[in-house]
Amino acid sequence: STEGIQQGHMTLHARTVAMAADAPPDLFDEVVDRLIETGEIKVWKAEEIVKELRDRTSVPVSRQKETEIRVDLPAGYGKVILFGEHAAVYGSHVIAAPIPIAIQSKVIDAKEGVHLIIPRWGVEERLTKDRKREHSIYQSLDVILKALDLNDRSMRIEIFPHIPRAMGLGGSAALAVAIVRALSEHYKLDLTDEKVNELAFKSEQIVHGTPSGIDNTMATYGKFILFRRGTPPLIKPLAVENPISLVIGITGVESLTAKMVVNVRHSWEKNKMMYERIFTEINALALRAMKAIVRNELDTLGELMNINQGLLNAIQVSSWELEELIEIARKSGALGAKLTGGGGGGAMIALPENPESAEKIAASMRKAGYRAMVTQIV
Repeated sequence: STEGIQQGHMTLHARTVAMAADAPPDLFDEVVDRLIETGEIKVWKAEEIVKELRDRTSVPVSRQKETEIRVDLPAGYGKVILFGEHAAVYGSHVIAAPIPIAIQSKVIDAKEGVHLIIPRWGVEERLTKDRKREHSIYQSLDVILKALDLNDRSMRIEIFPHIPRAMGLGGSAALAVAIVRALSEHYKLDLTDEKVNELAFKSEQIVHGTPSGIDNTMATYGKFILFRRGTPPLIKPLAVENPISLVIGITGVESLTAKMVVNVRHSWEKNKMMYERIFTEINALALRAMKAIVRNELDTLGELMNINQGLLNAIQVSSWELEELIEIARKSGALGAKLTGGGGGGAMIALPENPESAEKIAASMRKAGYRAMVTQIV
């Protein structure tokens, strides 16, 4: 029985049970939700739910409502990097596309303290003034509240993620943007996008240490862009002649971008000349890819993605799960495939020839036990 277990602990317990039952990545969050609903948080129940979900042919309407995107809630965009991850930290160009409405938030008045609730991520915390903030999510929330002069207010911040965390999809920046916009709406602060972006960047500095600025920019503006860090950063919107489909494959292995960036920096410090040569090549690929995008040359774009993946392998940021997904995508007809974001787990992207091919690639990934999403660059 789960009687007496606090909600936050119940969520964490349900996640542990789902893991013990080998719930696959594409069904994991739903298995956790169902376990909490039933109150029967047992491995046998999780296995039963997994079987039921695998056997279904369509998602019941009642389940659809739980993950529905509410257009009335403030939001932050996620992102996929097509070219330039890691090299961006050293001044290379980046091509990035948004994941629409990745994370949403709302703020409600509370009696005492600041309550942060993210059911899908197993987070339910009351932040008190005397508590040491160990996790970066709470430290960045502190920074945001102080910057907006709201640190003495009592509130409940509810978060609704539509992307998994720690998968290289810009979740931390999208979370910061969603929170800032929800605070702005609730307290009628009327913050500009520039101010939202500035606060999200401060949050990213806590989460990632030396962020390039791309994640917070994408989370705020949600545009397909060419980006290069600097003061001010270069932000060039990119236009596409026809929508470009992308398949996002999710390994289910959480990976912290900050850790991967530190690993690359250590390698760079040991062999600067070799690593800077690789970063120069990645930069050239991004600039060549920009031309291919403008000209709608998908074959060229796919080939450039494959070359970029080879260079990311050279700086040791891939993983066997990423390589398996990349292999599945290429064998299923992808024109190109590579990891996206920090690597070491997280997610990858595949470029299909057309929308029909996108669904075939995504189905192959799901069949292998991975979660897959299809999105479009417009």
